[in-house]
Amino acid sequence: MNAKRKRPDTVSDSVTEQERIVHEVIRSKQDMGISQQDMKREINLHSNLIAKCIKSLVSKNLIKEVKNIHSRRQKHYMSAEFEPSNEITGGAWYVEGSLDKEYINVLKEQCWRKIYGLKVATLEGIADAIKRSNVSQIEF
Repeated sequence: MNAKRKRPDTVSDSVTEQERIVHEVIRSKQDMGISQQDMKREINLHSNLIAKCIKSLVSKNLIKEVKNIHSRRQKHYMSAEFEPSNEITGGAWYVEGSLDKEYINVLKEQCWRKIYGLKVATLEGIADAIKRSNVSQIEF
């Protein structure tokens, strides 16, 4: 028996040629993703065909829709093997595409406490105090 394992970077045989092209364009963008409009500019396929391919690839779990804080009205797509970059998701400042106001207010309150508690407040001193308080997991 001479069975070969499939390469993880190839799309399965169950996709059409157009789906393969769309998947490769999406995959090439890695953790940044791409909008349907940008895909249309990169590949020579009609918008309806691209939309159909996207729907099929999502249903096959080869790609996923991700929220982009910079263009909320446009859907962004990313290969399922990648996690969206902080540039796309907003990092710790955003939760599910919305600004995390509660988190920001907690950090703001901690900063004010440290500023008023220190005789001389420096950026390094405030950042160090917030790191020690374990309020934030963000690297300053």
